[in-house]
Order: sequence, then structure tokens, then C-alpha cells
Amino acid sequence: MLQPVALSGWQQRTLKTQRMLKTRGTNPKKVDKKEEKPPHKGYFDELRETMSRWQQSTLNTQDTDPKVDGKEEERPPRKGYFEELREIMIMPLTSADPNIPTKRVTAKYCAQKFTAPPRNVTMLSSDFIDDSLYNPAYGYFSKQALIFSLREGYNFSSFRDSSAFMDVMGDQYKEIERELDDVRGITRQLWHTSTEIFKPWYGYAIAKHIAEQYMADRKANVHDDPLVVYEVGGGNGTLMLNILDYIRNNEPAVYSQMEYRLVEISPKLARQQLIKHGSNNFVHTNAKVINQSILDWSTLESRACFVVAMELLDNFPHDVVRYDYDTGEPYQGIVRVYDDSEYEDNYEPVTDPTIRSYLAARKQAAPEYKTPALPSDLHRRIRRQLPLAPNMTKIEFIPTHAFRFLQVLGKFFPRHRVVLGDFYMLPDTVPGAVDAPVVQTRLKGTMVPCDTYMVRPGWFDIFFPTNFELLRSMYNATCRAPSSAAAGMGRARVCTQAEFVKQYGDLSKTATRSGENPMLEFYGNNKFLLS
Repeated sequence: MLQPVALSGWQQRTLKTQRMLKTRGTNPKKVDKKEEKPPHKGYFDELRETMSRWQQSTLNTQDTDPKVDGKEEERPPRKGYFEELREIMIMPLTSADPNIPTKRVTAKYCAQKFTAPPRNVTMLSSDFIDDSLYNPAYGYFSKQALIFSLREGYNFSSFRDSSAFMDVMGDQYKEIERELDDVRGITRQLWHTSTEIFKPWYGYAIAKHIAEQYMADRKANVHDDPLVVYEVGGGNGTLMLNILDYIRNNEPAVYSQMEYRLVEISPKLARQQLIKHGSNNFVHTNAKVINQSILDWSTLESRACFVVAMELLDNFPHDVVRYDYDTGEPYQGIVRVYDDSEYEDNYEPVTDPTIRSYLAARKQAAPEYKTPALPSDLHRRIRRQLPLAPNMTKIEFIPTHAFRFLQVLGKFFPRHRVVLGDFYMLPDTVPGAVDAPVVQTRLKGTMVPCDTYMVRPGWFDIFFPTNFELLRSMYNATCRAPSSAAAGMGRARVCTQAEFVKQYGDLSKTATRSGENPMLEFYGNNKFLLS
């Protein structure tokens, strides 16, 4: 069960504001006879009278000398309205002592040193998200997340239509979730993917694309290497099995020399993938599971290869930046964790090399891209004339870890082709931010969304949409530069998931009796990056 938490900063400020307002409550005098209604006053007349009454009440208070038991009562000087308002505005976000020194940490440091979420620390926003999702002791993917998977795939021709299929899948989903809660005594979060729902046909479509592209490269004398596939973030290992089965059944000569490497950061999922090396009493001896983060990869793969990643980009941690309204200068987001586990975001000039590199690369690779966080010069000039205008823009989440992934591909997999699939649009994202994530948890079968990414580590999934058109520009500049080893392998392209399965999928296997096709219709918010 979720543990109760103390009042948040805004709740404490609300209570104090209410107490202050009560102490300033008016006490109108009763009127014995009906008074004539005064003429209507304008806004400035009423404001002038209000300020005059306030000043007069202050003078009256200072002139009186109340006595208690013959002695003068000592009272603190009366505060003006704006003094009290200023006190409310500068109230701390937490009841913890803000003067307690903090230590600057990273997600890697937390993974090595902490078995519970740390306190009295500060870290980059991306490190906070990384620690929340991937810490081996308390991260979301270490303790909460489970992937919806059935032993056998669905027989889609047995369903009347897509609605009937959804009803059956929804009942199975709830039953598995209920069993997990009963057995483990805690709420586990179950999530599903196209690979699992449409297995093996979705995996076969990806395998067909890989096989056709590989044979085309061989025919065009691009290379004469064996087929080498690296999958990053393999989940339960289902996609690995589907690809290997398809190549073995349809391209046996290619399969005989094929190598498959699955790179998985989660030790728990890596163990599951090791068990899934075989299917239908056949063991794929050419597959290997490597338990490490792809961002820590340091081994050169000089051969031509394919890099496959399904729904990996959405769980890559992002950094947070805001821009100065006057200069447009970016500031990096910092999360401070107080002693009572309350969170506060702060901003400082960009010093992180990855943030600086990403912003510079984005400007060079996609000069036409203008961040929605930074308004036009005219808008900013007008805004500066408004009273109480903020000096910084709304926040923007930037995919710095996805950028590091591209850098790893360009450096250590110089002759690769990619097959990346993920969300380009998501509902219920954090409001008031650019490229914001969905932050949610599941409690008693109900999905609970949040309006901030600063939540208790390990209890919430945090996943982001991907701007695939911007990603394509960044990929081409990073991995397909004219001087790169893969310059002759062509530029990357973007397509929707529906377009991809139309071209490579066997849609007859996923059609219902009514002709509706869930693999074609579902996940309409997914796109592919192919190179």
C-alpha cells in the first residue's frame, strides 16, 4: 500500500493563508435603520478608500495604549497588507530546515550507495527521473513494473470485432493484475506492448523488414557480413523469439550465421530473457543477453548490424530547462530533496555537458526548429510590459538520454541500421510544459495521473512522447554525417505504425470476423524511425 505522506508545500501555504485571513476578518456594525444606498464607486475610488482605512486603523492602533493589570501590554507592531502577503509568498515548500546542507548526487551514485530514496540531496532532473525508474533497489522497473504477457497469442479470427477483442483482453488484464496484488500483497503495475498483444505477428513484421533490408544490402554489395541484430530493452524477450523464429523459418541460410544480442538494463528482465532463448522445443543458441545499460556501452561493433528498440525512447530520462525571457539563455533544472522527502525544483545556468551538447546539436541539425517554450521576440517584448510578468519561460523537457543513445550508436555501431518504435503523442501529460511526460501509478485498479514529475521514486511510471521528426534530424546529423562510415547507407525516415504493419505485416492473421484489424487500428499514436 502507498504510505501516507506529510502535507505538501502548497497545502501548508494554503492553511497558513487561511489562518492569516481569519485574523484579518471584518466585524461590521449592525445598522438599526435602513440606510440610503451610496452611489456606485469606481475601482480606483474603492482602492483609495481601502488604503485610507488601512492607514487610519494602523494609526489608531499605534496611538492606543492598552493596559493589562495596570501594565502596558506589549504588542508587536502591526504589519501592513503587503508585508503579510510577502510573508506568504516566501513561505518554504517544506517544514524541514532549509539550511541543512545538501549533497549533489547522480543516478549512478544513488544506485551504488542507497537502498532507499535519498534525502538532503540535489540532482539534475534527468538524474532524479533515472533514479526513480531504474535504481536497482527501489526503482519503478525494479519493484513495480510487470509486462502483460500470455503464453499463447490471440486467435483474432475468433473475435466478432475489435470491441469483443478488447473486452476479452481487458478481463484478462484485470485478472492478472488482481492475482498479482493478492499474491504479493502490494499493488504491482501491469503494462502492455504491441509486441505482446499481437505476438507473434508484430514481431514477424519487424523481422520481415530486417530480412528484406539485409538481403537488399547484400545484393547491392553494401556489405557481406552475417546478419547481426542488437535489441535494446527487450522486455520479456518475446520480440527476440519472434524475430529469431521468423528468420529461421523463412531465411534458413541467413539464420545459420545470424547473431542476436539483447542489451537489457534490468537484471530481473534479463533473467526472464535468458529463460526465453527457445520456443516450441527449439533453443536459439545464437542469442545472448547482455545485462547492462546501452548508455554505458564501450565495445566497438565494426560489422554491419541492426539496432532494434521498441518502446525504449519513452522511458529514457529527460532533462528540464527553462529560458530567460529577456536573453533566451537556457537554465538547467535541479531537484532538491529535503529531509522530509519534499521536493523543490530550482534552476541554474547550464553547466551539464550533455545538456549543452544537445542544445547545440539541435540548433545545428534542425535550425528550423523553434522550441514552443520560448515565445517570439514580439511576444516577449509585450510581456515585459505587463506587471508581475515572470522572468523565465515554462519548462521544456529535452531528450538528453535519447541523444546520448544516438551518440553511442554513431560511435560504437558505425555501420548500423535502426528500427525504433515508440509514442509520438500521449494523453494526460504533465500540464504547462513542452514535451511533458505522463506520470502515473495504479491504485486498486485505477490509473492515477500526476501533474508533476517530482514524485516518490519507484511508485510511478514516467514516460515521454517522442518528436520523431526532430529525432530524425538529430539522428541524421549524429549517425549519418557525410564523414561517417554509414554515409552510404541512406538517411533515416519516419512512418506511422499503421504504415509499417501495412507494408511488412500479415494482416490476415490479426483480422477479426467483421474485418476490423486491431494491429492496424490500435496504437495509432506510435511511429517508427527506420534507417
